[in-house]
Amino acid sequence: MPARDRDDNRQIMALPGDVSMPQDVAAERSVLSAMILSEDVLHECLTKLRPDDFYLLANRTIYLAITEMFEHSEPVDPISLADHLRSMGELERIGGESYLLELGSNSLALASWRHHVEMLRRDTTLRELISATAKIQAMAFDAPEDSRDVVDFAEKQIFDVTGKDVQDNSASLASIMEDLYDQLDKMASAGDNEFGVQTGYPSIDRALQGMRPGQMIVIGARPGVGKTSFALNLCVNAARAGASVVFFSLEMSKVEIAQRLLAAESQVSLSDIRGARIQDNQWPDLLAATGTLSNLDVQIDDTAGTTVTEIRAKARRLLHEKEKGIVIIDYLQLISPPPGRARADSRATEVGEMSRGIKVMAKDLGVPVVALSQLNRTVEGRTGKRPQLSDLRESGSIEQDADIVILLDRSTSDEEAERQDRPDKGVTQFIIAKNRSGPLGTIDLAFVPNSTKFYEVFRPQGE
Repeated sequence: MPARDRDDNRQIMALPGDVSMPQDVAAERSVLSAMILSEDVLHECLTKLRPDDFYLLANRTIYLAITEMFEHSEPVDPISLADHLRSMGELERIGGESYLLELGSNSLALASWRHHVEMLRRDTTLRELISATAKIQAMAFDAPEDSRDVVDFAEKQIFDVTGKDVQDNSASLASIMEDLYDQLDKMASAGDNEFGVQTGYPSIDRALQGMRPGQMIVIGARPGVGKTSFALNLCVNAARAGASVVFFSLEMSKVEIAQRLLAAESQVSLSDIRGARIQDNQWPDLLAATGTLSNLDVQIDDTAGTTVTEIRAKARRLLHEKEKGIVIIDYLQLISPPPGRARADSRATEVGEMSRGIKVMAKDLGVPVVALSQLNRTVEGRTGKRPQLSDLRESGSIEQDADIVILLDRSTSDEEAERQDRPDKGVTQFIIAKNRSGPLGTIDLAFVPNSTKFYEVFRPQGE
């Protein structure tokens, strides 16, 4: 587009010069009057309002002065307030003592101050939205190479504005301790630690104490060991436990994912489902499984060539206002670098950037993010073939960024399973190789290939 056309468009999108920002000076005065006249109103307003809620500079200065006087346990009345502002050199700037006396004489303000507080908060939100859209417009005009960065930036700006409009969430220590005691009693009765998002495997949940908000959890395995199957088991178990799940499948289609989920839930062979070889007695199981899965809060995205930025933007939208969420990515090495940028000097550097992006995403969204990862082929030539942290493919930064690293290990042949240094046939070892908030260890899971289902192996005590 020619430069002249771009300038014309920019001018059309700009606000007219005579348009003022949303504000209501009369409501501001009314709230200040009520704060001066009533100590109870003053206390409530200090918890509900911020200085920026007062658009007029004079009123904002008065609000700040009232706040300072309250913090120093000074009485708030027109004369004392005037003295305080005089000592700050601000009295004449706010309109002098006469303006404060006028505020102090408006007894009608006590009748409707709550409504006026809501008006101030509404106008603040509108002003912040206008500011946010101006930033979004400026970024769009800068013409970045990846338009998805603009979309993600825009969503974050809007959510930042709406996230500020929160209610007072304070509580007495007595009520907090009572709630904590009830929670501990409930957890003890359940015989499980129900922190974070649950995996559905008791031993794993005890070791991890649930998957916590902001955690980056990496699950690594050799091809064919079952990392996708485990991720899908985790997806269903987490959703059953009340979590909202967003599953990004960069390798398989939505239909393939659905087939695996249906096989695991119905216990009908995956090959029979794929080939539509369904026996009459299997239809009730398939119908029941379909109903169960349909009631779970799970979103599946199979967009190919997606980037971390796009994943973060989609996850933020899908998990907005959800009480408990989790993101699962299958798998890390298939995430694409941002288009248009110069390629990094090595694939390891690119994967490292994506790994850091996933960690930032987990903290930004406030949910655990599970990223599957391939392992290097060096594990094949190692005696015992037991995977190690250093086997995470293409980047040591994955190990550094992750809060938890789980390595799956399974014998892929009968001959391999007969060796003493390999897992028994049908057993997948869940190796907790890194855990910033808990112990390391190995947990045995039984894997049923036909239904792609994992079960925890409960061994007698003493083994």
